[in-house]
Amino acid sequence: MRHYAGLFPFLRPQGSRCTFKLVIAYNHFEKNPVHRKRLSQGLDVLLRNPSQGKMWLMENHKKPVGYALLTYNFELEYGGAEGVLRDLFVERPFRNQGIGSLALYEIEDYCRERGMRAFQLQLPTRNKAAAIFYRKAGFRELPRRVMMLEVRPEEVVQARRISASKRR
Repeated sequence: MRHYAGLFPFLRPQGSRCTFKLVIAYNHFEKNPVHRKRLSQGLDVLLRNPSQGKMWLMENHKKPVGYALLTYNFELEYGGAEGVLRDLFVERPFRNQGIGSLALYEIEDYCRERGMRAFQLQLPTRNKAAAIFYRKAGFRELPRRVMMLEVRPEEVVQARRISASKRR
């Protein structure tokens, strides 16, 4: 059990306005497509449903300068729930001041206190500075390939299901 108060506050639904600006900045930084409506909806769902994950607001002299977003996953190899660090963003003028490292310690404490034995993350291969930062923090690369399937309309899946059934 930690012996200090949390360095960064958990976000509440009413804190989404300042965080939304940081989320937009993060997505621009990572060169992700910025779908404002989708991002806003996702942020609202997350902040209103703590079972989906936690978000921390990083501050410097009470000024929001970054955020961290942890969601949950279930892994048999780790005996249950694990954390998934979806975003960790610190505005450029506040980088290399220990804020990101302190956020990782905070998240590690949060995971430990909830019985999670690991937390993982994904990052673009082009972000070399982030890879160095996470390695220094103790993360290691896994021999896995990340793949994703965007859920398709039902009629598309149904047509593929019929085709696959014919091959059996």
